[in-house]
Amino acid sequence: MRTQTLPIIQTVLFTFLMVVFFHVNAWADFHKKANDSQVDFATIWDTVKLYSDKDNPYIQSFSLVGRYHGQYWIADSENNRAEKWENRRMYFGFNSKFSQQFTLEIQANLNDDLNPVYKGLYDAFVKWETPDKDFAGSVGRLDYVFTGMERSTSSKKIKTMERALLVNQIMPGEVFGLYLEGKLDHFSYQTGLFSGSIEDELTDFKGGFGALVGVAHNAPLYYDKGTIHLDYLYNNGNTDNNAFKPYKHIVSLWHQGQKGNLGVDLDITTATGTEGKSDLFGITILPTYDFARNLILSGDKIQLAMRYHHASSSDASGLVFNKRYEQKVAVGKGDSYNSYYIGLNYYIYMQKLKLMTGFEYFDMDGVTADTDTSLSSSNESIHGWNFISGIRLYF
Repeated sequence: MRTQTLPIIQTVLFTFLMVVFFHVNAWADFHKKANDSQVDFATIWDTVKLYSDKDNPYIQSFSLVGRYHGQYWIADSENNRAEKWENRRMYFGFNSKFSQQFTLEIQANLNDDLNPVYKGLYDAFVKWETPDKDFAGSVGRLDYVFTGMERSTSSKKIKTMERALLVNQIMPGEVFGLYLEGKLDHFSYQTGLFSGSIEDELTDFKGGFGALVGVAHNAPLYYDKGTIHLDYLYNNGNTDNNAFKPYKHIVSLWHQGQKGNLGVDLDITTATGTEGKSDLFGITILPTYDFARNLILSGDKIQLAMRYHHASSSDASGLVFNKRYEQKVAVGKGDSYNSYYIGLNYYIYMQKLKLMTGFEYFDMDGVTADTDTSLSSSNESIHGWNFISGIRLYF
């Protein structure tokens, strides 16, 4: 497997050098215009579009694509404290449109310390889309952004520094399989069939399967615009599964609404445990408000983001502290969890370049000690907080 990835590594290194070259020139122009509020970010981002000709019957475009998320975090819980700068996400690759209706994308996941550079594939898929864009199908390695409010939003566009506890505990990351999506009048729908196993690159198909169905309807409710979604994810429970979390049935009912500068997202999710895991329930409320536009640069904005998240388990010790960053300062498992988040997002160039800062307070009840922890009782309440500030960039 590793010998097969050597050409991928060489390609990644080569394209990485190319994007650095193009961006050095672009950012030089940016600094010349630093005192001009009409900075042409579109021109800067266009430097990674290496080829474009929509009339070419064979290849219509070829672009470099990538993502960088860097952040400094502090976590504190009672007598424990940790802090660190981390390169949270670093992806790099290319995207090419060909034969008018097809797209090929391959992105590598890079190690945060670049030693070695290559960590594995982030995505690698072919997508076919009808000319009217009412139906599309993708096959290959995909980022699982298909179920529930927070997991259906790419990390490029999430409004908080990290997703909440429940979605991190029950939702998969990358998967290999077939995904179909379409639109019909005011409805949209999706379905997918995925391998239950995932490797650094592709899959060995030994871990059973997972299946997805979902439907959405344009439903503004009390807002100017909005959609309501119902998603269902099934995991057949194969013991060799490593792509899906140990939950057999996951159902999410969620709504997103926008009225002027105000946005409100609401999600209710349930998960049925397998392999002895407890059933889980969660609710997430995520309001945002855009209160400043064209503040420094033309087109920029500042957004206030808040989130309340509650999760509970039917059995004791069903919930686990978030790997980021609560497990750095809190240990054990509980049965009831609440968190309160408030943050500011400064959108310099839409979602493609933004600065984010967030503070979150969390509390876990009914915490029982793991055998290797120093917790003294079997029914504690542990609370703490996280502060994260960083940059989000993609092209």
